[in-house]
This record gives sequence, C-alpha cells and structure tokens, in this order.
Amino acid sequence: MTENILIWAGVAVVAIIVEGCTVQLVSMWFALGALASAVVSVFTDDILVQLAVFSVLSIICIIATRPLARRLKEKNGEVPTNCDRYIGKTAEVIVDIDNTNASGQVKVDGSVWSAKSVSNDVLPKGTQVRVNAIEGVKMLVTPLT
Repeated sequence: MTENILIWAGVAVVAIIVEGCTVQLVSMWFALGALASAVVSVFTDDILVQLAVFSVLSIICIIATRPLARRLKEKNGEVPTNCDRYIGKTAEVIVDIDNTNASGQVKVDGSVWSAKSVSNDVLPKGTQVRVNAIEGVKMLVTPLT
C-alpha cells in the first residue's frame, strides 16, 4: 500500500515538473490524476482501480480544459507592450522624415522614436503627425491636416 502511494506521488511530482517546463496545461492534469490515485491507493491495493482513476480523471480534465487552453493560447499570440499607448497620439517631427533615405524621428509624450511616413511623403521638422502604428522600433505616422 505504501509503495503505491509513493509511486503515485512520484508520478505527480514528475508531471508537475514537466508542466513547469512546458506550460501546456496538460501535464498538470496527469499530476491531479496521480494524486487522486495516491488517495485511492490508501483504500485499495488493486492497481487496476488506481490506474482507472488516474486515466479517467486525467482524460476528463484534459477534455474539459482544452478549449480554455486553446483560447488562452490564441489570445496570447499578440503580445501587447507599453508602447501601444502611443498609437493614436499626436507627435512632432524632430528630424525630417524621409522614407527613401530611411531617416526621421518624432517626439511623443517626451519619448523620441524613429519614424516612417505611411504615405511615403517627406515630412519636415516641426510637422504635427498622428501615430498610426508601431513596427519594431519605428512609428508609422501620418501628417495632421
């Protein structure tokens, strides 16, 4: 009886370690199944009953949470950053923006960014622009009219 508890506890620990390394929301359900089997092993030495509890509980948990895990994974495909707060704001061109020469800088909320014109027009220093998007380390801007 004690041997089975230790075996199931070991399976649970391994599953938890694997989950910590992979973060796939799968191994944790095997850990839960193993812990339930460890509890069942206190009441019965029948390994088939313990395996059945482990298998059924693990499968039910995986099936029940897979849609949730998939939604969370899809939602995390796009990582928001703190620079998103600049989109839609007004900025001032501080170095002429010329896409052909790959030059240009804007200042928005006290931060200086490299910039490109969405329209490919040259935007001279002092022009007020709107931040449309951010690609990498460059702001894509359009002049305010």
